[in-house]
Amino acid sequence: MLDEFDIRILRAIQRSGDLTQAQLAEKVHLSASQCARRLERLRRDGYIGRTVTLLDREKLGLAVLAHLLISLREHQREQNEAFRKFVMDAPEVLECHMQSGDIDLLLKVAVRDLDALADFIDRLIGVTGGLAALRSSIVLRSIKTSNELAVD
Repeated sequence: MLDEFDIRILRAIQRSGDLTQAQLAEKVHLSASQCARRLERLRRDGYIGRTVTLLDREKLGLAVLAHLLISLREHQREQNEAFRKFVMDAPEVLECHMQSGDIDLLLKVAVRDLDALADFIDRLIGVTGGLAALRSSIVLRSIKTSNELAVD
């Protein structure tokens, strides 16, 4: 069970994962040793999966952000595994979600340009042996981008 100090810690570190123990302690009004013990428990209990640094994709030359909506032609184990492996190994894929409804999968990909997106889609089709449907949407402007969860 999370108490108010745990919630403060989670809120603080998801906004800025590079806080020192002293900075975190000051933000949540605990001693550095208490913060360290609580952080270790939160990690051990699975509340904190990992700590990452968010990079600026545009500064890195990945100008195109796209969502791919995919319906698979067949749902055979071998094809599903090949697709899963492709997605896990493809650096272009930022997110992949299996979902209910008429679309099987939603992919969020970041690539250099439209030619790179076309190449990625060609590779994707080659791995799956064909798709029932694929729709792509190019992100024109991001209005909100966040990884922060509402922690209550």
